[in-house]
Amino acid sequence: MSRSGDALQKVFVLLAPQRGALLEAWSAAVAAEAPGREAEARRLCEHSLAQLFEHLERGDAEALMSRESGNAAAVALAGGSGRFAAQAIRSFDRCCLPILLAVCPSREALAEALLALDELGDRRLEALLVAQEEESARRLAEAQDQAARAGERAQELARVNESLRRSERRSQHRAEQIALLSTVIHRIAGVMEPEKLMEETARLVQARMGHTFVAVVVLDDEGVLIGRFASRSGLARHSAGRAQGPPGGIIGRALRRKAPQVVPDVDKDRDYHADVDGTRSEMVIPLLENGEAVGALDFQSPEPAAFDLEDVVAGEILAEFLMVAFRNARLFSARRDG
Repeated sequence: MSRSGDALQKVFVLLAPQRGALLEAWSAAVAAEAPGREAEARRLCEHSLAQLFEHLERGDAEALMSRESGNAAAVALAGGSGRFAAQAIRSFDRCCLPILLAVCPSREALAEALLALDELGDRRLEALLVAQEEESARRLAEAQDQAARAGERAQELARVNESLRRSERRSQHRAEQIALLSTVIHRIAGVMEPEKLMEETARLVQARMGHTFVAVVVLDDEGVLIGRFASRSGLARHSAGRAQGPPGGIIGRALRRKAPQVVPDVDKDRDYHADVDGTRSEMVIPLLENGEAVGALDFQSPEPAAFDLEDVVAGEILAEFLMVAFRNARLFSARRDG
């Protein structure tokens, strides 16, 4: 048995007497992040907890990961994003902590338990991301056959396929992105004002993910883009601190197509609108709500071909969580004003 499997076995033996209480706490935590989906949260937690105890009470972490990878692949194949499962994984450690504080025989045992749970959470999140990537690759291959006669579409597919090949050589980069996403999403979860949410998201993503320029924009009632941006110190931009105007350029294309746009060389893209000095490449991720594009995340870099498929996947996950945060902020504002 591996050291990690032994540590996880100890954790789940300690948790077993409080399994019912853990399920209640975990279900409530997941449901709190997705209002209106309480029954779904309960089913997800019951199923996931059963799998965790089935394998980890006997220290069989590898069998658990094999099963979770299969589950994640099935969700991706069915067209799901895995966002709900990712929310549950991130909240599991927090729900275990009060029980472990009460039952761990020593500080050393508590530290070992928390480390084992953290490593398990990272592996489970990575399994979700890998499944999404593999399903994206499969769909890209199918689309490639169907779009062979469409010149512009074929060029885009070739660029994304090249990004996929690079991503396969960068597993460490993928792990770092998971950690960065977790940090950014955790920091914006408590922001309850839409304007502040856009500002904090742009600032945190720019600071934590190292991009030269990041903007968060949304469409207002008149179809005009408004938003906030953050950039490296000293970077020139041809507009004021509040981004606004009709949806054009790469952002407009992403909104029309309701799909991510990756431009490795902006000088060769006819839709590019120059608004940040020194930009060489750009990535735009649309913000989607009920299948409609309502805004976008815009990333720009002075490096050519700075964005690859891993960045697209990370951006889509961030965009989904940002839409959840926007909905929570609107609900909070409605209750406060009511």
